[in-house]
Amino acid sequence: MSALVVRTRRRLLVTVLVLTWLVTLGVAGAQDRELDPRVFEIGRELRCPTCVSESVSESNAAIAREMRVLIQEQLDQGASRAEVLAFFQDRYGDWILQNPPMRGMNLLVWLLPVLVLLVAVVVVMRMVRRWRAAADERIDVDPTDLDRVRAELQGPLGEGAGR
Repeated sequence: MSALVVRTRRRLLVTVLVLTWLVTLGVAGAQDRELDPRVFEIGRELRCPTCVSESVSESNAAIAREMRVLIQEQLDQGASRAEVLAFFQDRYGDWILQNPPMRGMNLLVWLLPVLVLLVAVVVVMRMVRRWRAAADERIDVDPTDLDRVRAELQGPLGEGAGR
């Protein structure tokens, strides 16, 4: 084969690969645009199972895309927001919800920060009261010790320091 034919085949192969890649990206991007906006509203309330720090709406993980399609299918069948959330909660448990319900162990998660804050405020208030009481307490000083300190303050280095 001639060099011209080889170069032409390479260019054709590269062009086909680039076009395939662009079409694949376009289809993947178009999938999210065809979904109902309610899908993303509900998806914001669900945690992505693989990337726990993101919601289903924000994640690009395969499972999150599948969950968005499931949400869309359920909405198309007439399911309400609460029914869709209950569907995922039944399958994954309470942790799938971005804001888990306030019951059972989840109640502890909601109340623990408040309890810790209240305990900290009480501890700080008690410490401040003790410090104030200690500061207001009169200290009895032996007169001989007081005379010795005054004499040292008026010594060669402390001339007039006590005045």
